[in-house]
Amino acid sequence: MHWCLQRNLNMATRKRTVERRKNKRYRAKEGAYAAISPHSRKLGQIVDISMGGLAFKYIDNNDEREDKPERSIFLSSLGYYVGELPFKTIEDYEITNYPSFSSMKLRKRRVKFTELTFKQLFDLDFYLRNNVIETVESNPQTP
Repeated sequence: MHWCLQRNLNMATRKRTVERRKNKRYRAKEGAYAAISPHSRKLGQIVDISMGGLAFKYIDNNDEREDKPERSIFLSSLGYYVGELPFKTIEDYEITNYPSFSSMKLRKRRVKFTELTFKQLFDLDFYLRNNVIETVESNPQTP
């Protein structure tokens, strides 16, 4: 088979990943945290954030009582706070490529904000303006 035809076939059979985010993501400043409420103990450092959602790392505490619904997420950092943002979990997985010196497991959760009020959008925009350091480059290979 001609190399050009083979190359086109290979390109056509590869799974294509399309960037579906509507909002620019930004790397969060050190000290920016997210906490899920009302019945969860999931609290962790924000990795990246946008007007559409965020990703944060947290320590998995294996709390079996966490079968109650998680309704909202809270954001905080030095001098800034945004409360009760409704969300939907997009992905939650264990991070396995970090050095661990204990039995605690580190997880990463990606959430999408849902049904934000005008005030919540305003507060979120203000939070972003004061708690991010740079735009995150789109990389479809990275979850």
